[in-house]
Amino acid sequence: MTEYGDTMENNLLLATSFSMTGLGVGTQLDPNFVYVSQSMNWPSAQRFCRENFVDLASVRNKTENQSILKSWSSGHFPWLGLYRDPNVYWSDGSSFLFSNWYNGKIPLGSMRIVCGVTSIQLSGSWKLLSCETRLPFVCYKLPGECFYRFFVKD
Repeated sequence: MTEYGDTMENNLLLATSFSMTGLGVGTQLDPNFVYVSQSMNWPSAQRFCRENFVDLASVRNKTENQSILKSWSSGHFPWLGLYRDPNVYWSDGSSFLFSNWYNGKIPLGSMRIVCGVTSIQLSGSWKLLSCETRLPFVCYKLPGECFYRFFVKD
């Protein structure tokens, strides 16, 4: 088992990096999003993003939300940097000004601490799930990252 709690058989993890400009380089106004296909719970995904990039993805506008959707093609719900305890925050501490909740409102279920995912099937709408669910995730990086980055797992 690795430090991220995975027990996957293969030892190669592919992270696909992309920016809104399509050039693979981002700035603070044009973040470089990275889809990581390995499934982790939200705290482990956050730690992985912070150790290898900047943080889990924060979404400031509709363009960024759509850009994240372009990073994968299957039905997974990847983690974003959304966190509710009991208010909604972005993992990196950025302002929560834009939202795209499924059904147009923050779900208020019975769990106090929950984390956010996005979905292609829901046209990029966000939902909240238990933070212990194992899912792929989206990180972001500032200038200078390549489109593909490989990590060899222990």
